[in-house]
Amino acid sequence: MVEREINNNRDFKGVWIPAKIWLDANLSIQETVFLTEIDSLDNGKSGCFASNKYFSTFFGLSTSRCSRVIASLKDKGYLNINYIRNGKEIDKRILRVNRQPIANAQQGIAKTQQGIAETPPRYCGNAQVNNTSNNTVNNTSNIKPLSSKPDPIPYTEIISYLNQVTGKSFKNVETHKKLIRSRWNEKATLSDFKHVIDNKSSEWLETDMAKYLQPSTLFGSKFDQYLNQTNVAKQKGGSYAGVEF
Repeated sequence: MVEREINNNRDFKGVWIPAKIWLDANLSIQETVFLTEIDSLDNGKSGCFASNKYFSTFFGLSTSRCSRVIASLKDKGYLNINYIRNGKEIDKRILRVNRQPIANAQQGIAKTQQGIAETPPRYCGNAQVNNTSNNTVNNTSNIKPLSSKPDPIPYTEIISYLNQVTGKSFKNVETHKKLIRSRWNEKATLSDFKHVIDNKSSEWLETDMAKYLQPSTLFGSKFDQYLNQTNVAKQKGGSYAGVEF
């Protein structure tokens, strides 16, 4: 009944993703498609009241992952969330797309190879066209980041913990960092990474599956599944690799 009501209220704009959302570098792929779906369900009057269960079914993700993506969109200012309560209980959650961050989105400023003249931003949320044909003289290696702040992602600590628990010696290389960065942008925390490592190590160490205790497996597409599984060693009150439960 709820799903049918949602579909009836959908302000459906098509199967494409609006340019201002697609070209926004502040959004991960999951956040992009979530924002697009919420935008289509937000008819401007009652807003979007789809539940995490609805998004879980629609995208094939766990409800906890859906909750994190929506929380991330709120934290970044793309969503406003209101709750309608019945006494102390939450009766309905209303999501409304905040247009201002989308309208102001831009990815950076590219400079010419000589470093003299500036071109317009490479991707701009309010641009009418993507004028790549006129920018062939640009040297993309000269594109400079908007901020010089240090990267907050604890790559070294995550890889070191994996090595400590598994007895392996993975390096802090870009291939591994890219996987960690993708999960971090989906609102995974340091604790989540350690929990995944603990879960799969307790299950796979000293088995034929131990060869899969590596970043490409643990931090890949099944990260959320590994995060939410029940820890076998913890259930049994056991220990591994010197870590007590």
